[in-house]
Amino acid sequence: MNKKRIVWGSILLGFPCVLLPVILMGYLAWMLNLASAQQRLETLAAVASSRANGTFNEAAGALKAIAGSHLVPCTPESIDEMRLLTINTFSVKSVGYVEEEIYACGSWGPVGHHAVPWREDFTSADGVRVSLGVQSRIVPAKPMMALQYAAFNVLVDPEQFLQVMLEDDLHLAVATATGQLVSASRPGAEHFLSRVHSGPHAGLEDGYLYTLVHNGDWVAIATLSRHELMQGLVRREMLLLPIGGLLAGVLVLLIIRRTRQRLSPLAELKLAVRNREFIVHYQPIVNLSDGACVGAEALVRWRHPDGTLVRPDAFIPLVEDSGLILPITDQVIDAVMRDLGPLLVKERQLHVAINLAARDVSSGRFLPGLEAAVRNAGVQQKQIWLEATERGFVDIDAARATVNQARSLGYLAAIDDFGTGFSSLQHVQQLPLDVLKIDKSFVDNIDQDAATGSVTGHIIEMAKSLRLKIVAEGIETAAQRDYLRDHGVHYGQGWLFGKPMPAEEFLRFYRMRANVVIDHAALEGVA
Repeated sequence: MNKKRIVWGSILLGFPCVLLPVILMGYLAWMLNLASAQQRLETLAAVASSRANGTFNEAAGALKAIAGSHLVPCTPESIDEMRLLTINTFSVKSVGYVEEEIYACGSWGPVGHHAVPWREDFTSADGVRVSLGVQSRIVPAKPMMALQYAAFNVLVDPEQFLQVMLEDDLHLAVATATGQLVSASRPGAEHFLSRVHSGPHAGLEDGYLYTLVHNGDWVAIATLSRHELMQGLVRREMLLLPIGGLLAGVLVLLIIRRTRQRLSPLAELKLAVRNREFIVHYQPIVNLSDGACVGAEALVRWRHPDGTLVRPDAFIPLVEDSGLILPITDQVIDAVMRDLGPLLVKERQLHVAINLAARDVSSGRFLPGLEAAVRNAGVQQKQIWLEATERGFVDIDAARATVNQARSLGYLAAIDDFGTGFSSLQHVQQLPLDVLKIDKSFVDNIDQDAATGSVTGHIIEMAKSLRLKIVAEGIETAAQRDYLRDHGVHYGQGWLFGKPMPAEEFLRFYRMRANVVIDHAALEGVA
């Protein structure tokens, strides 16, 4: 595992994890601000267009009412009726009667002077002729809107079309359905009159957010400047950015936690299992009577990608507790068949001892895979010894079932490190075993501690009485070898014969040991 790469990868991942939430909150603030502003504009434009249509209908209704009056035009009674209509109709400023281009009378009273015809801008669906920007025929005044029906007309103040509550940051204009401006709250909105006939009725353009709403013969245009829009954005960002910062903090904490997990020993082991970084070294097992190599114990090693090896005692406890020992056992079986399969096929008297963990023994889940590997390699079951320490036999009933099944298939069962636990004798008595391996701690004290030597002797005698093959571990001196051989121990392993070694080295060792035995036998024959 490249720890430096993991750390740098986490740092590089941290940057987008910090930036993206902030950018996301900024984008969300913009979208919320835009949607809110658009909703405000749509509401305002809808109210304004409805107001414009209502104002027009009110004025047009009054105009038609006076045109339909039974009174003779310009009589005192008719003029009084005009004045009363002006008083009672909020949108109407004055009423007039024109006959043959003579302004005969109006709500001001009798007039009787020439009237220049107003240019008609459009005619409504109910026949009312509309003229925009006209001047009063009585007194100079600001431009007005004129509505004409039959010989009567009314003047309407265009500002009546904008009688809605208007916020300071909004612009509003009312226009005809043909795109002619009627009135505007302030400059800006009329710029979008071209959108009445073409283009989208809402959008952001030329520094303004705008919305157009049609209602009858009228269009209301509501706009908001970019400056005001950005101020709203800032306000929303001030609310949302802390959330983005909190989210970024959570993501960073998750990255830190993930990095720590990936840098943890367990994560490193998981990666090693996935990358198949576990290899097998083989420690020779020799016949103590003639020194011939009769087998090997397969010992797992963890080899980092840089080639360095990790001793089993540094990782075995963790992989056993985590359950990773199960795939490691499978990898060991594959490695044994790959490394020594051809030799085992050639030398049928040779065996390999494979260590099993407690979970392997209690479950027996390794047996189908072992059977397939042995069958594919052409190795005989009797050439495989299955070893487990006392910890592997904690669940004695499950262990017995697994051992019985393995022995029925032809494998040999061995108890490893015998004598180091509290229940070693119980396990030997209750389990169907073939091999007993004396722990190194007893071998170390041969000829040094009389009490320990006596215990070693008792262990040997007990194994003989149970007709078990005996293997002594950790033999380092010739004296230890001689003592064990003289007391009837069959096999031994230890540094006196060879340390755990890679497969290629073990193959050389085996061939060399075989030649030595042959030469020794030849010399004895000559003698």
